[in-house]
Amino acid sequence: MPYGQLASLPILVNGVNYSWGNIVVALFKTPITQIISIDYKRKQSMENNYGAGNEPVSRGFGKVEYEGSIEIYQDLWQQIKAAAPSGDPFQFDPFDITMVLGGTRVLPKKVTLKFCQFMEDGFTAKTGDTSLTVKIPFVLAGVI
Repeated sequence: MPYGQLASLPILVNGVNYSWGNIVVALFKTPITQIISIDYKRKQSMENNYGAGNEPVSRGFGKVEYEGSIEIYQDLWQQIKAAAPSGDPFQFDPFDITMVLGGTRVLPKKVTLKFCQFMEDGFTAKTGDTSLTVKIPFVLAGVI
């Protein structure tokens, strides 16, 4: 898409944008409500190549990497671990996490994080906490 066409794309429908209240996240094909946050990142390594002199003569592109995390309530994490093979969340086969950004006044958009697997299992609690949550990093292999 040429850069000039970006300005003509319809960004908002009826003046409304996506918001947290319009996201539905499904883990193991089940919509979850005990989610605090989800994030993912796609990055590609890029590096200038040098020849004669001090200025770059070209650019090289390397691998594309993905990472993500999900923050959920501790009781949901305990349920997920109990459902895991041998109670170990690292033993799940790769799974997809789907997100639908939508609502009554926005165009729906589906995002699928492909081939996810949990990378950590931990717990933190401190005095004064009124809820217990856990942030779990996961590896993924694509975003569609």
